[in-house]
Amino acid sequence: MLSETAAGLYMMMKMKIQNTEIPYLREKPPIAKEYEYQHKADKEELKEEYEKSKMPESGFMLRSEYEERSLSKDKNTVEVKPAQVPEEYGMKYVPVPKYKLVKYNLTPGFTELQIPRRLNFDREVNGQGIVSSDFTFMVYPSIHYYASADCTSTDLYVIPLDTSLSKLERVKQANVIRREAKPILSTSKDIDTPYIFRTLTPVDFTTDNTKLLIKEKTGYRFDGIWKTDLWIYDFENKKATALPEVREAIANYWAQAKGANLDENRWDIYPMGFDENNQDRIIVCAYAFTGKAPVFLGTWSIDTKGDFSKLQALSGSSLPISIVGYRLEYDGNQSREFTEKEAERLDKQEKEQKKQEKKLRKEEEKILEQQYKLKLYQKEMEFLYKQQQLMENYTGSGKTYTGVTGADAI
Repeated sequence: MLSETAAGLYMMMKMKIQNTEIPYLREKPPIAKEYEYQHKADKEELKEEYEKSKMPESGFMLRSEYEERSLSKDKNTVEVKPAQVPEEYGMKYVPVPKYKLVKYNLTPGFTELQIPRRLNFDREVNGQGIVSSDFTFMVYPSIHYYASADCTSTDLYVIPLDTSLSKLERVKQANVIRREAKPILSTSKDIDTPYIFRTLTPVDFTTDNTKLLIKEKTGYRFDGIWKTDLWIYDFENKKATALPEVREAIANYWAQAKGANLDENRWDIYPMGFDENNQDRIIVCAYAFTGKAPVFLGTWSIDTKGDFSKLQALSGSSLPISIVGYRLEYDGNQSREFTEKEAERLDKQEKEQKKQEKKLRKEEEKILEQQYKLKLYQKEMEFLYKQQQLMENYTGSGKTYTGVTGADAI
């Protein structure tokens, strides 16, 4: 708010200028008219700016404002709000789903990527994410559909989690807007062959969360899965490594032991996870599909560098598989009583919040009004100062008005 001293100074200067006679001026010089015009324009601009600051935000804005808001923003600074259940008129109870955290690779080798039919229409869907055991990041597959060739490809992305939240809330509020820009692994984007699908599915982490086992499935839309390949991604080195050696070892073993050419038959591997007793080895089961029932081809293991493949058992085994990562699972709905009480609590909280926002808005309006008055006062003082300088130039001894430019007047 303007002080009494400043207001008094302003009035004294204004009265002095109004009471000063300028005997030689029959009309205002051009520079004085220019000052008055500019002063009125400045005051109008200040008033418009002040009135606009009191109004709610609008889609109508200046080009400069639009360009300023159109600048790219850091994704980590963007506020991401969780999805809200729509409030419909007259609805007193809306079922609220509950979620819980469960082990991702339980039972080992069971988790498979489900591709919904809506992929053909949405062109892109996100698969189930796997969360590290320290709940600092999530890995999820993004499946893309190419209508021109009726085929798919997959990218695997990492989403850092908000460690300030509880474990459950971290996972619930994980949003693709915060994912890292580049995928850690991608399938081929070749669409020359129609009806080909290529998918990536996380299997599990090592216990220290430094490596991730991934399976890549390649198949034909009308013929099923052709083969499964193994990948290891090292988060420390930021490197993905393919492990084709285990498939080669299985094919070579059965060619030498039974004279069977697996490549002439349909067979595949099923990665189970990491060996609980040795995190550097991956457990894999193999099956051949040569008749009505699949033929078990043994339990195998391979090290994370692909240097050594080993047959663990031909008739099943009890090798312990480590189960590390987590996933989000639907856990029914909240009870009606709890939901209604929670709705009442949130309603009271919302009313109190609106009350506080209204109070803050009034305080902000007072501050805006004081700032407007201060700026207006500064403009008036600048204008009066220019008027005083102009008078001094024309009231000096022996000076007559013959036409003055802006440079002569000041």
